[in-house]
Amino acid sequence: MDVLVGLALVGVISALMVVFLGQARTMMRISNATQMQMEVDAATRFLEATLGNAEALPLTQSTPDDVIYFSGQPNQLQFNGIMAISFGSSALREVTILPTDDGLLSIVQNLRRGSSAGGEVDSRTVPLIGGVTGLQFEYLDGSKGSWSADWKLNRQLPSAIRFRISVARDGATYASNGFARLSLASPQAQSEN
Repeated sequence: MDVLVGLALVGVISALMVVFLGQARTMMRISNATQMQMEVDAATRFLEATLGNAEALPLTQSTPDDVIYFSGQPNQLQFNGIMAISFGSSALREVTILPTDDGLLSIVQNLRRGSSAGGEVDSRTVPLIGGVTGLQFEYLDGSKGSWSADWKLNRQLPSAIRFRISVARDGATYASNGFARLSLASPQAQSEN
């Protein structure tokens, strides 16, 4: 009789452990998914803040006849903006945001003026998030009220930029939508009218 009671207790304890381990795995999966979604959302919020501070200054590719403040394509863009360069320090940089071949969403910062001793432009590439499977930008022309997949208008910033980042990790895809209103686009459009 004691053996049967002992076996019953072992069976109950084993069943409870199986249930606990199943719940622990589910909780870990939920925790990992939540953490990954938060990482993608944080990258999106960072891009919103960075894009919102674009400056109406000519890009290095500009010519006297074709002054470009902002160059945007469906999966990358380029603009001038104030970027953090160290703790408590910021500087004007020409910024390019683009996905790389190895799945990183990168921010390339180039000095606005001057070059190194060898004539090369001083640049720094900062990875924002890895595992990027999709990146889509759209640009709002405030004067027309329409969205476009490309932007390269003479002496104009888009009024706003909406975008979507998709990231794949551990067999799941996480996506986040962003919207950045460019702070200098509104006064510029008003001054041209």
